[in-house]
Amino acid sequence: MKLDKSKWKPLSQRQRMSPFPNYMSMEAVCGRMKHYLGVNLSRIILFFEDRIMDGFIEKKQFETANRFILERIKREPKLYSELISQQNFWGNKLASFAKDSAKQKLNKINDKRLFELFEKYNDLYREVYAIYGSVWVVENVLNEELLKIVQARITNFAKAANTLNLLTLQPSAMVARIEREALYKLASAISLKLGWIKQIESGLVSDKKLLDLIKSHEKNYFWVTRDYEDPILTSEKIVKRLQEIPPKTASKIYGEMVKERLQIPKDQKNTESGLRLSKFEKNLFTSMRNVAHLKELRKRYVSESLFYFDPVLMEIGRRSGLSLKQVRFLRTKDVNNILLKKNDFTDETNNRIKLSAWVTKGLDTEVYTRKTAQDMYKTLVVFDKNAREFQGMPVSPGIARGPVRIIMNPDEINKVKKGDIIVSVQVVPSFSPAIHRAAGLICDGGHGITTHPAILAREAKIPAIIQTFFARKILKDGDMVEVDGFKGIARKLN
Repeated sequence: MKLDKSKWKPLSQRQRMSPFPNYMSMEAVCGRMKHYLGVNLSRIILFFEDRIMDGFIEKKQFETANRFILERIKREPKLYSELISQQNFWGNKLASFAKDSAKQKLNKINDKRLFELFEKYNDLYREVYAIYGSVWVVENVLNEELLKIVQARITNFAKAANTLNLLTLQPSAMVARIEREALYKLASAISLKLGWIKQIESGLVSDKKLLDLIKSHEKNYFWVTRDYEDPILTSEKIVKRLQEIPPKTASKIYGEMVKERLQIPKDQKNTESGLRLSKFEKNLFTSMRNVAHLKELRKRYVSESLFYFDPVLMEIGRRSGLSLKQVRFLRTKDVNNILLKKNDFTDETNNRIKLSAWVTKGLDTEVYTRKTAQDMYKTLVVFDKNAREFQGMPVSPGIARGPVRIIMNPDEINKVKKGDIIVSVQVVPSFSPAIHRAAGLICDGGHGITTHPAILAREAKIPAIIQTFFARKILKDGDMVEVDGFKGIARKLN
C-alpha cells in the first residue's frame, strides 16, 4: 500500500498499547461517530511495533471534520453535556456487559457463544468511543478559538496562556487528583485512631472497618491506573501509599486539597466576569470543560470494561494456543476464524507484534505486516536524528530547565528526582507521583489539552509539551533541556 506523506498528519503516540481495543476505536470514529456528531473521519492508520503505537490520519478530512464539529459547538452549546449523558448510558452498558461476561463459566461455553461475547463487546465499545471520539478531533481547534478570545483582551502571551489554563480546567477530569484527595481523606480518618495507624505502618490490616474503608477506595478507584493494559489499583498498593502519608499532616493536606478544588470554579467565574465574556464565549469555555469531563468518563468505562473482559480474552487464548498478548493483536473477524473455523493465527499474530499497520476505513480494518508494513512505516514515521529543538503543542504554561529522565512505564517512576524533566511517549495517572517531583514534562504522544499529560501537568503546575513525536528517540538521561510550556518548544541545552 503506497502512501503520500504530505496527505497524512501524525495523530498520536502511545506505549503499552495493543490493537485491541484501539482498532475498534478507529472504526468508531470512521464509521459510527456520524450518528452523534454528523461527521465521520475517512481513514486512519495505526502502526504497532510491539506495544508502541503510532497513529496517522488523513490531513484534509481531519481538518474538515474538526471545523464541522466546532461549528456545531458554536450553534449547540449543550452538545457535549448531551453527549455526557449518552456516554453514561452506553458506558454503563459496556462495563456491565464485560463484568457479566467474566462471571460466566467461560471454560464451559461453546466456541460460538465465546465469539458472540467478543463480538458484543466490540459493538458496545464502538458505541462508547463514537460518542467520545470527537474529543480528540475538535479539542485543539476549540482550544485555539478560546485562546483568541482571551488574547483579544490580554495582549501579554504568558498571562493569556495562564488565563486560558484556568478557564479550561475541569476538576472532574483530574482523576489522579480526585483519587489522591480521597486517599488523604482516608488517611485523615486513620490518623484519628492509633490502632489503625499501627496497622497501616506494619502493613498488616486486620480491623474489619479499616479493611472495608480500604476496599471501598479500591472499588471506587481501581480503574484509575488501569489505562488499557496497566495493572489496577489494589488494596495492597493503597496500603503502601497510605504508609507514605504522615498521620500528623494527613488532615491538613486533605483540607487544603478540598479548598483548592472548590476554589477553581470561583476563580473561573471571577475571571470570566473580569474579562467581560459574552454568553456565547462563556458557553465555549463550558463546552471545553465538558469535553474534558467526557474524556474522563470514557476512560473510566473503558478501563473498567477492559479489566472485567480480560478473562474472555484469556479463554480465547487458551482455546487457540495464543498468549493474552497475541489475542490482543486479533480483530473480531480473526477471532471468528480462530474459534469457528479453527484457523491457526500463531505466525500471523507474531508478525503483527513485530510490526503491523492497521488501516481503518468505515467499520472495517485491514492489517498489513512484513515488507508492506515496513514500507508504510518508513514513509510516515520519520525524524531528524540531529535535532536539538522539538516543536510540540503547549498544554501547561511555564518555563523550566533540568536534566532529562526518560520513563516509559509506571514501574520506572522512582527514577525521577526533584527537578528532572520527564520525557515519555505518554503519561497516565499512575505516573502522577513522579510528575509532582518533576520540573517539566515532554511527551511525544498526546492529542490536546484534555489528554492525560496536560491534565496531570496542569495539576502539578509544571510546564508541559505534547506531540513532539521523536524527542525520546534523540534525548537521553542526563541531557539538559529547556521546556517552554508557553510556546510548545523543548530545547536541548548541552
